[in-house]
Amino acid sequence: MKFLRIQDELNFEKKRYELTKEIESSFVDAGFIQIKPDIFEEYDEITKVDKNISTKSMVKVISNKVMVLRPDITISLMKNLIPRWEDDLSLKLFYHSTVYKNKKDNDGIIQCRQFGCEYLGEPSIEADREVVNLAFNIFRKFTDKFLLEIGSGNYIDGFVEELNISEEKEREFKKLLYRKNKPELEVFANSLDIRPELKEVMLNLLTIRGTLEEVTEKAKKYFTNDRMKKGIQQLNTISTLISKEDLDKYTLFDLSMVSKLDYYDGIMMKGYFGNLYKEILSGGRYDQMTESFGRRVPAIGFTIYFDALMEAINR
Repeated sequence: MKFLRIQDELNFEKKRYELTKEIESSFVDAGFIQIKPDIFEEYDEITKVDKNISTKSMVKVISNKVMVLRPDITISLMKNLIPRWEDDLSLKLFYHSTVYKNKKDNDGIIQCRQFGCEYLGEPSIEADREVVNLAFNIFRKFTDKFLLEIGSGNYIDGFVEELNISEEKEREFKKLLYRKNKPELEVFANSLDIRPELKEVMLNLLTIRGTLEEVTEKAKKYFTNDRMKKGIQQLNTISTLISKEDLDKYTLFDLSMVSKLDYYDGIMMKGYFGNLYKEILSGGRYDQMTESFGRRVPAIGFTIYFDALMEAINR
């Protein structure tokens, strides 16, 4: 951000510092410990874990091997922690750091400030509830006009298993879902040689959102396999927290939800403020991703896009 007056810049930095302390206190009060991620990552390791990270956007550094400036903090932390994991260990961690990417025109580097938390070693629904509740509590510190969308990676991944399509087609499909692009999704569905009941699901996926009751009723109309049913059940389970805490008015359930970084395999969430059409928070459960670093460890967390949060608060 550019400022014409020095005092305007100092006022902005003061607000950013105060906001930083406010969020840090939320994590500390919830029992999370701060950790610092590495700034450099091996290019081959990053692309192996998540093929959806754009290689063009990565800021590359050439030494003895190709390195990149950290494009994702969760992957960086898992690379550090999972190889040293001990049985029965449980960790609640948070970070305040930066990810880096090239500008689309390759004219410079974008620094994206992020806060986030990771709850590792706890597979139970109680961990899911604690992390979702923490997201609600942080948002409520700043506004009562926000929305937390909740989905499940199991629903879409279960559907993809039935499609039996290539990895390239799967990435194309999920990008269309991420962008909520209904016209192109219809074209994509009609281009596939799939069973009629599967095409029906694909053509109606973007409508399976709303209250829990609405989502459940809509999903019943279409084909579901066991993994898709597991996704629906996860929404039902997490909804007990939301109803108990009177958070229904802040919540929208969405079975078509996918993330830009495609490594969530359980509960997923995205957060928005009413005055800004930008994603401010995203997260979910990603047990399967940890296997890329040597063993499967229960893991759930979320990221707050700090610059977007500052923008929303200052409007």
